Amino acid sequence: MTMKMMTYNLVFSLIAAALSLSFLPVSLSANDNEHHQQQPEAYQQRLVDWIRTGPNGFFHPSIVWKRLGPDGTSGPYAMHTTQDLPKGTTLLVVPRKYVIDSFKTYNPCVTVARMLEEFEKGDESLYAPYLSYLFDDTAGGTSTRLLPASWSNEGQDLLTFILNDGSRGRVQDLLTFILNGSRDRGLEPRSFAQASVFEKCGPIFRADNESTPLKDESLRQRAEDAYLFYISRSWTDKMVPVLDMFNHRNGQSLNVESSSAHERDEDIEAFACRDIKAGEQLQNTYSECMDEDCEYGAIKYEYDTQQIYSEYGFVELYPRRWRLGLARLDDDSEQGIIAEIDQDLETGKKTFQWIFETPTEATIHWISEQLARLKKIEPNVRQRIEEHLKNHHRQQQQEHQQINDDGGKHQHIMHFNIEHESGSILELYEGYLEVLELALEHKDDPVGVTHQEFRHELSQLREQSYAENEL
Repeated sequence: MTMKMMTYNLVFSLIAAALSLSFLPVSLSANDNEHHQQQPEAYQQRLVDWIRTGPNGFFHPSIVWKRLGPDGTSGPYAMHTTQDLPKGTTLLVVPRKYVIDSFKTYNPCVTVARMLEEFEKGDESLYAPYLSYLFDDTAGGTSTRLLPASWSNEGQDLLTFILNDGSRGRVQDLLTFILNGSRDRGLEPRSFAQASVFEKCGPIFRADNESTPLKDESLRQRAEDAYLFYISRSWTDKMVPVLDMFNHRNGQSLNVESSSAHERDEDIEAFACRDIKAGEQLQNTYSECMDEDCEYGAIKYEYDTQQIYSEYGFVELYPRRWRLGLARLDDDSEQGIIAEIDQDLETGKKTFQWIFETPTEATIHWISEQLARLKKIEPNVRQRIEEHLKNHHRQQQQEHQQINDDGGKHQHIMHFNIEHESGSILELYEGYLEVLELALEHKDDPVGVTHQEFRHELSQLREQSYAENEL
C-alpha cells in the first residue's frame, strides 16, 4: 500500500469516527453508549428499547430501575443512576411522535379516548409498550386505583374518618363561625372525589352510537382507569411516556428537570439539573418546575402536600408543605396557613418554618384540637387499617379458591389496591401527627419565608432558567 493511500485511509477513518461520535448526545462518550444497563423487568426493558429506537429517542445508559424497599427486593420501582452525572447531562429524550395528546384541542376527553383506542390496537399501536405498562396488569407495570377517588369504600371511609370524624358537631362549628369569623373544614383534602369520565366526557363517551351508552362493565372501568391515569400523569393535555415515571421530590433531592411538553413539535428532554452521584434516585418535581404547568415556579407553596395526596395518592417525601387552619370568610379560596417541614439528607434532622404568615390564636386553637382528636382516635385508626388488610388477604384466598373451583374461568369484576390504600392512609395520619405537633412547638416562631423573599427567589430562578434555555 502506498504512503498516499495509507494517508487517505487514515483520514477517512478519522472522519468516520468523528461522524459516528457526532450522533451521540453531547453529554455522553462512545464508551458510555456501549454499556447499557439491563432493566430488571421485561416491561421496563421494552420501554427503554422503544424510546431508543424512536426518532431522536434517548435513554441514558447508566439509568436502571431499582426497588425502594430496605432489602432492595421489595417496594415500588424507581429510576436510579449507576454513575456520576454532571449537571446538564441528558437523561431522556422522548420523541414528539411518542406523546399522546389531544390533537391541539386541549380537551382531556380526546387524550383519554386516544389512549383507549391505541390500547385496543394491541402490539400494532405505536404506543403499545407504554399503554401495556399502564393497562395490562398481566405484563407488569403501574397499578390502577392509586388515587383516593378510586379506593374501596372502606378505604375512603377510613380516610374521611381521619380527616374529619364529625365529632365537633354542628353547634361547635357554628360557634367557631360566630367567634372567629371562620369555619372549620377539618383536615385537607376535604374532597378527594374525582368526576367520572362519563360525567366529564358525557354519558355516550366511547359508545358505539350516540343513543346508547357503553354497557360493557370492563370497558367502562378501563375508561375510568384511563381518566385517572390522565389526571395523575399528564402535562395539561399530554401523556409523555417514561418522563412520567420519574418520582416526585422537591428540595435537595430534586435532580431532574425537563423541557416543556408544550413546545410545538419539539422532543421532550429530561436532564440533570444538578450534579448527581452514582446510586441516587432520579427525581422530578410536580410543583417547582420552570414551565407553564407549574406556573414557572409560582405554585411551589400553593400545590401543597394534601393536594398532591389527593391527585397522586401518596404523601410526598420532605420537604412537605401542609396547609393548616381555618378558612377565612374574606377569602374562601384559602384554607389557613402553610407549614413546611424539611429534612437534612445526611443527618436526618428535621426543620420547621411558617410560610408567608404565622398562626393566629384561633389557628393555634384549631391545631391543638385537631392534634388531640387524632391522638384520641389513634387506636381506632390503626385497628381499622389492620382489619382492612386482613379482610383483603382473606378475600384474596377466597378468590384464589374460587378460581381453582372454576377451573381458572372465574373473572374478577372489581380489584382494589388495598396494600396501597392502607399504607397511604397510615402515612397521611402519621404525617398529620408530626406537622401538628411541630406546629405547636414552633407556634411563636417568625415567618420563615415572606412573600417578598419568594418573589425575589422566583425572579432569580426564572432568569436562570431563561439563560440556560438560551444556551
